[in-house]
Amino acid sequence: MKKRQGPNHRLRALLTEAGWTQEALARSVNILGAEIGSSLRYDRTAVAHWLSGTQPRHPVPQLAAEALSRRIGRAITPEAAGFADLAGEGPPIDPVTGFTALCRSDADAARRVPLHQRPYRVADAVVPKPPQEPALFRALGQRTEETKALHDAVEFFATSIDSHGGRHARSALSAYLADDVVPLLSSRQTPRMRAELLVLASRLAFLLARMYEDGLLHGVAQRYYNYAQRLAGESGDRTAWSVVLRAMSAQAQRLGHLPSALQLAEAAHQGARGAPVPHQLYVGTQLAVVLAHSGDRGEALAVLGRAERAAERATDQGGPFDSYPSAALHFQTAEVLEALGDLSGALGALRRSAVERSAADLRGRALTQARFGQLLLRAGRLDEACAAWSGFLDGRERLRSGDAEQALRAMRQALQPYRNRRQTAELLSRTPQGR
Repeated sequence: MKKRQGPNHRLRALLTEAGWTQEALARSVNILGAEIGSSLRYDRTAVAHWLSGTQPRHPVPQLAAEALSRRIGRAITPEAAGFADLAGEGPPIDPVTGFTALCRSDADAARRVPLHQRPYRVADAVVPKPPQEPALFRALGQRTEETKALHDAVEFFATSIDSHGGRHARSALSAYLADDVVPLLSSRQTPRMRAELLVLASRLAFLLARMYEDGLLHGVAQRYYNYAQRLAGESGDRTAWSVVLRAMSAQAQRLGHLPSALQLAEAAHQGARGAPVPHQLYVGTQLAVVLAHSGDRGEALAVLGRAERAAERATDQGGPFDSYPSAALHFQTAEVLEALGDLSGALGALRRSAVERSAADLRGRALTQARFGQLLLRAGRLDEACAAWSGFLDGRERLRSGDAEQALRAMRQALQPYRNRRQTAELLSRTPQGR
């Protein structure tokens, strides 16, 4: 820690505005630390030091600023809170230049750590201006001889997430973006080819965001999602743009920011009008989920019903961005029904999702089994829950996934009241504490 000149009056004023004690700020900083994979143990004495002028180490200034932003309801920078922002990102710049800087920072071991410690920023979870789609650029993202290598990369990394989890091959995708994709975006191209490259770069940025999200590094995941939507917007492809907004909505929802999640889901749904059926399904089910979590039962069921009817017309076009598996639809249906209090319906949908999961989708199958176990236990069906969790553990051992680790911790916690039962004890013995 470094000593600043004099007390931090800015931080004290913000604490007063927030109506927070020193302990409350410390607690919120610790919670935000968990969002970036850091286990922090700050208390009121640490905040007292900050108020006296002590400069905390990175990433605490960013975490404290984000905590105050969420509490007060407006964006607050580390500087506004009286801290030095050693990881400042500067003003917004054009998508390609900003994306280039992000990829190169991520590929540089010396600059990667502060990037990965960036918190999720609610103020950044806003609906951007939709792209204007030029008629010339309709039906972007098709495989051609010029784009074959990029399409192969999209398929490889999408398959890798499903088969091995988001923590596998993450640095490989980061290096590929920095070394191969970024130079293409800066080269001279025809307008059509440039638009194609922007869409494919957006897809790869989207996949890296998914990897970071699965690794529970939500701040850097948010940055890649933001650049994915900006690149898609720059291309003029409204469908590609809507797909990214849908994922941004899901991330905001899982972190508990429902107003942001709903706005993003509605914008994605609007942007996907006229898109191919798989894309409409993908964005429609997320809107139904957020509506259900927001308590809008009638609209949630209406949106879900339209998605289910559209699924009857869907055809599997093969590519990771051109299809929406029925197993994913059933999984989202289960979340809608669970949020609306229909436990029996949610269990039925999860059962169908588990049955229809592709054998290659190891991550999806494992997480479905984990969720199935949780709901079965809520329904009082312990033996069936243990069977579902056994299937989850079989898959989890082959995954490098933060989501799977979270599901494991949730399973252990849920089973603690039943730890003396033989079947439960056997299951828990497969997951010794600390693994």
